[in-house]
Amino acid sequence: MSSTVLADFHVIKLMLAAKAKGLDSCPMGGFSADAFIEAFHIPSRYIPVMLIAIGKAAVPARASSRFPVGKTMVWNDFQKE
Repeated sequence: MSSTVLADFHVIKLMLAAKAKGLDSCPMGGFSADAFIEAFHIPSRYIPVMLIAIGKAAVPARASSRFPVGKTMVWNDFQKE
């Protein structure tokens, strides 16, 4: 597995742990890894793949709509259309 995939698993666990403690989190991609390494003096053995902000939200998050589980999950077989 790539380091990015492994990092994703740990990010999810960290974000769930933060939520369990009453904190909010936001993963951030699309940053300049080289600039981050230089600005924060990151040792060469580390590869930054994602940044995570953790804290208290200033305002509640907006609601998002989701499909019902029955429309997105497949149990044992596909239904005939």
